[in-house]
Parts: sequence; structure tokens; C-alpha cells
Amino acid sequence: MSARPGLPIVAPAEPGDRAPASDEAPSPSTGWRDRRDLREEDLHPLLVAFYETVERDERLAPYFATVDMTAHMPRIVDFWSTLLFHTGRYTGNAFRPHLEMPGLTAAHFARWVATMEATVDARFAGAAAERLKALAHRIAYSMQLRLGIEPFAGYQPVG
Repeated sequence: MSARPGLPIVAPAEPGDRAPASDEAPSPSTGWRDRRDLREEDLHPLLVAFYETVERDERLAPYFATVDMTAHMPRIVDFWSTLLFHTGRYTGNAFRPHLEMPGLTAAHFARWVATMEATVDARFAGAAAERLKALAHRIAYSMQLRLGIEPFAGYQPVG
């Protein structure tokens, strides 16, 4: 995971609690400069890859088992497009579904963030990629607070 100004590296929530390996991870010889920055048109394939990984994760998969991700993906893409590229395509309440997910813990959010970072890092490098990862941290932090969960170590808001 990469360090960003104001955001420390996320420590695993529990020993061995790391994101599953990405199927498309770059080779060890591939450096950051070999990957381009994230663009709006990249969101759909990126998020499909992310949720495919989530669906194979024993901790996260149960929360998505009843969701038709193919049908829901355009809404997820619109959410991230609005946050990251200010397209204004998303309207709604992204928090509400999380109220119906009993048993969520900081470890779930830590895994979600680590998986998002690994998915982004395997494919992109640049300012937009870093903003997406920072937004993932902020979203996880905010949702944990709103759900009454003590946020996992690794992120504290700056300023």
C-alpha cells in the first residue's frame, strides 16, 4: 500500500488480515511510472474487478451475496464518478444500505479499504488513483462513525 500525505499506511485489522491478491497485479519489474492515471472511463472495469475480488473474500462476500452486482454496478460507478470526477451522476443515500448489514466491524472496513487499494494499485498510478484511495479511507471512516463502530487504525481525518 502506498503512503499518501496525511494518510498513514493502513495496518491490517487482525494478524494476516490482508486484501486478497489481485488477479492482474503487475510483475515485480513493473514500476509506478509504467501505469497511467485513472480516468472516468476506467471506473466500470476497475469496480467490476474490485467487487469480483470482494465476492471471493470470506469476510466480505456474505454482505454482497444477495446483491445483483451486474444490475447495481452502474449505480456504484455513478457514485465513484461523482465523488472522484465531479460528474454529478449519483443521487441517493450510499449509507442507508449499510444500516441493514448486521455484524459489520472495523475489520470489515479495513479489508474493504485494503482490497480497494490493492485493486487500484495493480492497475493505476497517479493523482486520480490516489484520490480514489483517499476517498475510500474517508468513506470507510465516516461510515464506521455513523454505524457506531470504532474506526480501524490507519486513518484519521486531516485538518
